[in-house]
Amino acid sequence: MQKKKKQKLNYEKSFNSNNDEILRIIKILVGVILFLVLFYFLAMLMTGEIKFGNKNQNQQEDIVIQYDEILAGETFKKSDLEYYVLYFNFSEDISSTYLAYRSSYLEKSEKFPMYMVDLEKGFNASYVQGIGEEDEQYPETIDDLKVSNPTILKIKDKKVVERIEGKDSVKEFLKAISSEEN
Repeated sequence: MQKKKKQKLNYEKSFNSNNDEILRIIKILVGVILFLVLFYFLAMLMTGEIKFGNKNQNQQEDIVIQYDEILAGETFKKSDLEYYVLYFNFSEDISSTYLAYRSSYLEKSEKFPMYMVDLEKGFNASYVQGIGEEDEQYPETIDDLKVSNPTILKIKDKKVVERIEGKDSVKEFLKAISSEEN
């Protein structure tokens, strides 16, 4: 009888220790899951995907598609018969000057469109002229296109008809076309 009680007690102890271990594992898993969920919601709040406030849910924001910035690979693919493409690094100090002259030019009626290419973007890197690398002055295909920072190309009938390079030359050209009378 004593032996049966001892076996029963050992069985209960092992059963209880197994339950304790299982409960400990479940508590750890629940803690990890709660931590991940909390981290996820915190990340969503920081990125702005979740917003709190009285914003009307039915109100839709206008979607604005900009057509002014293009990739260098699209230089000869625009549907306009005649247009300019301005290549420069958007993060440079002088870029605000280029943009101001460009805006002034585009405000005038009956002007050719002027597209912009950010030479700092990775997709445009293969079109940037390297040191000691020669460029074709009037390239006829995108494979021949190499530009320096900054450059303006005038495209007519899918061919380069005018090329302006260098900070001072580009600035003066933009200043001149933005101040022209219609």
